[in-house]
Amino acid sequence: MLKGKVAIITGAARGIGFGIAKKFAENGCHIVLNVHRELEEYEKGINKKRGLEQFGVKCLVVKADVSDGKQAARLIAGAVDTFGKIDILVNNAAYAPHPKSIIDISEEEWDKVIDVNLKAAFLLCKEVGPYMKQARYGKIINISAVSGLSPLINDAHYNSSKAALNMLTKDVALEFAPFNINVNCICPGIIVTELVETLIPEGIDKIAFFDAFAKTNVPMEKVGYPEDVANAALFFASDLAAYITGEVLIVGGGVPLFRSSMPQIKSTH
Repeated sequence: MLKGKVAIITGAARGIGFGIAKKFAENGCHIVLNVHRELEEYEKGINKKRGLEQFGVKCLVVKADVSDGKQAARLIAGAVDTFGKIDILVNNAAYAPHPKSIIDISEEEWDKVIDVNLKAAFLLCKEVGPYMKQARYGKIINISAVSGLSPLINDAHYNSSKAALNMLTKDVALEFAPFNINVNCICPGIIVTELVETLIPEGIDKIAFFDAFAKTNVPMEKVGYPEDVANAALFFASDLAAYITGEVLIVGGGVPLFRSSMPQIKSTH
């Protein structure tokens, strides 16, 4: 479905980001895995690279803080230098601190959440735009969250960043539409990732926890997994979605307005 295409995926060392990378690679797409600057994340990326290349595609791992303009520009330029083009950009990198009252959110924490969840997407759209416009082809997919549509309590920084990302999607979609560039957004609900699992209290069975949680919070009475988000991303990245742009798609098991009774568990990647 994506044979010969080139995709940049940010925050791709684990969770939803890697789930999307794997799905794209399975469908013939070359992958640029962006990981954060920490050595641990870079090593994860290198390990995941080997797995992706088993699908017969090429994979480049780039260590960059995409909330920094110079590093975001370097990521885009490096991908073009290596592959000669960029067909798909997935803005998945996110920072999700533990919930707290707005009274207790520091200015530094607010800035970090906005920088990673919103500014990074702005910077990468800005940098990739000229290449996609010249090619008159491109797919941009932003990974938001259901809390950007209906807020979780005590999470003003995270909720605000995701709500703004939804609007940025529409803004960029409108501007890029004449150039045959599709820009869409996915809002995951409760998705089981390594990070979410660390929020489960010690000594509690993970399967039992998510089963009980889903039955009281999700209409379909089940949680989602990275592959569920990856399937939606594959659709948006493919030519099946050629006439769709500016859309915000919820992948949440029937939760259009998610309001969790346990705010420490939220969509994150």
